[in-house]
Amino acid sequence: MRYSTFALGGALALSILGTASAQAPPPPQRGADFYRAACAQCHGDDGKGAGPVAPSLTAKPTDLTTLARRNNGAFPFVRVGQIIDGREAIMLHGGREMPFWGQMFGFEAGDRYGSRMRDVYVQGRVYELVLYLNSIQQ
Repeated sequence: MRYSTFALGGALALSILGTASAQAPPPPQRGADFYRAACAQCHGDDGKGAGPVAPSLTAKPTDLTTLARRNNGAFPFVRVGQIIDGREAIMLHGGREMPFWGQMFGFEAGDRYGSRMRDVYVQGRVYELVLYLNSIQQ
């Protein structure tokens, strides 16, 4: 399964982060930079879903600052990663206007890596963005 490595990596990172400090670490700069470059157009600079492109979309972009609140206070790391990645169909998600970032990151990796390492690269890029989204929860 494609996401088992993502889930394992996320669980390992959380356990390490959880034992290192009671405070949340600062968001990874690369995830924040990617968010501003690619996600803010729809989700807004503040993540609340009111980016400049939002009015032209069929469905209102999700308020990304309330993901944990809407999940009983727990940030849904794996689910968010799966939605961002988009390479595997997610049941009940309905139509999708959001780009498949997993494919985009795969193109970004290009032929520099073999297929297995390309997947690891993609998962790392998705995880950077997931960590950033976790850092903006209200």
